Amino acid sequence: MKSTMKKWTKPALAGTVALIMTACGKGPAAETADLKVTNGIKLSEDQYPAVVLIVKMVGEAQMMCTATFVNDHQIVTAGHCVEGLSEISPKLVVVQYKNGVANGVRALSFKRNPMYSMRDQNGVNPHDLAVVTFPAGTAPAVATIAAATPAVESPLTIVGYGNNRNFMSPDGQFEGSGAGEKRFGKNVLARNTDGFLTFIGVPESASGVEEGDLVASGSGDSGGPMFVDGKLVGVTSGGGLAHLEDGTTVVVSNYVDLNSEESKAFLQRQLN
Repeated sequence: MKSTMKKWTKPALAGTVALIMTACGKGPAAETADLKVTNGIKLSEDQYPAVVLIVKMVGEAQMMCTATFVNDHQIVTAGHCVEGLSEISPKLVVVQYKNGVANGVRALSFKRNPMYSMRDQNGVNPHDLAVVTFPAGTAPAVATIAAATPAVESPLTIVGYGNNRNFMSPDGQFEGSGAGEKRFGKNVLARNTDGFLTFIGVPESASGVEEGDLVASGSGDSGGPMFVDGKLVGVTSGGGLAHLEDGTTVVVSNYVDLNSEESKAFLQRQLN
């Protein structure tokens, strides 16, 4: 896997062609929640139990995102996942499964990084972080936030409920399919600069790539976690398709670094 990643990540990050970035919960397909970690492996709900599906309601529309409980009542997720909601009474629920039945627990409040704006880089930026508070004891499990930013070439794992396939629609929109089930997969960190953790993956299953390898994030994975050595290091902000010089299509995935100076200060203020 490492030799393949070196071939892809260096040219892709040095000079991608036709790179189109979008926040991972955005787009028409994401709005209908009909959009997974690309090339990911399906998980049961009792695997990575701290990672949960959240759904927000804006008018008659719904938008799905992924989040991670870091204590018994608070999740970390992407800032754009709470766009348009009231801080003190958000129409947002975490989906919980018991005996195969899904139930929603409504959020009490949230705080978003005040530096975040959907107008900045199409919503994909290193300020894209929020903490959502639920009733005490809501968390099925808790993940531990890492103490430091991971090094480049660190093996990583991502988990999410988003696309298992990414593609461009005929009208030029970054879309996908296969969302709504928890998936995970592995990759290798390519860059850790400017508040972002970045890596390159495949847009869907491909010949010569094992299922669960070279994964990428897609619509619905927004706010989902990146783990290194079992610790939470980042949350998904957005991703996009890039075309390499040889014509290969890859997905660039950007995760907010939870140990950047800005993110760390925000989390210290909001987590309790």
